[in-house]
Amino acid sequence: MLYFDVFRHPLRPAEVGWMAGLADPGPTIAAAVALGLVEARDGYLPRAGKSADVTRRRERAAHAERIWPAAMRAARVLAGLPFVRGVMLTGGLSKLSAEPGGDADFLLLVEPGCVWTTKSALQVARRAMPEAVRRLFCTNYLLATDALALDDHDVFTAFELATALPLSGSICADFLRANPWARTWVPGLDHAVQRAKDAPQRDRGPSRLTPLARRLDPAMQQRWDTLWNEKYGWLDDDTRARRFKRSAVRATNHLHDFRGFVIDSYVAKCAELGVDPLQAPTMPALAPDA
Repeated sequence: MLYFDVFRHPLRPAEVGWMAGLADPGPTIAAAVALGLVEARDGYLPRAGKSADVTRRRERAAHAERIWPAAMRAARVLAGLPFVRGVMLTGGLSKLSAEPGGDADFLLLVEPGCVWTTKSALQVARRAMPEAVRRLFCTNYLLATDALALDDHDVFTAFELATALPLSGSICADFLRANPWARTWVPGLDHAVQRAKDAPQRDRGPSRLTPLARRLDPAMQQRWDTLWNEKYGWLDDDTRARRFKRSAVRATNHLHDFRGFVIDSYVAKCAELGVDPLQAPTMPALAPDA
């Protein structure tokens, strides 16, 4: 609940339950309410004194519902691309939360050796799209299917993994299983794995274009490397390497380091309550008359 408070996104009891891995979250939630840590408001659990966030979540949910049909059409297009083997919706929309006219963020799992060819093709296609359509095809994370273990082991990545909505490909469940470290922050990760197993599979074999893509991929990676180094040369090398990951198996670009902002904000909220940001807090015992 502290983590989602960063986004002013109060959770429902069921969401708390599955993320915490609790079959019955009722007693824990009741204790948190009795201790004045959270409030129970219209089916949501905002932090104490922040009941207005319930209205905000509902408003953002309404915006997300308007975007949703178009985002699902975009997902089907992405799932049909030659080298794409898995599609997962991430970001705010995966939590049914969006600004008016917001983006649809996707993580794509692609055939080995085709990461940068796929990214380049998508970039060319997006440039030809109207702005409103382009926002529905934000593919800021591409990962090869033979390298599913992530190297960022932090609270932001853990919750993005757990709340990502699998839309196509059995590889999505394999992806989640390949990152068990996320249970440090989301003990109920198995819920997300099961959701991925229940998602539409639409599995296909390698594309006939795969050999060509694999020959082109190193050159495509080099072109992106040169572009990012020139365009963002004002960033120091370490920062640029962290925000623009470039390897044969992974392509990411996050200029404004939203991940770093969220992690810092979460750690600060934990410090306010004396909570270890790496561990679930132990709920203090209630007084007999509480």
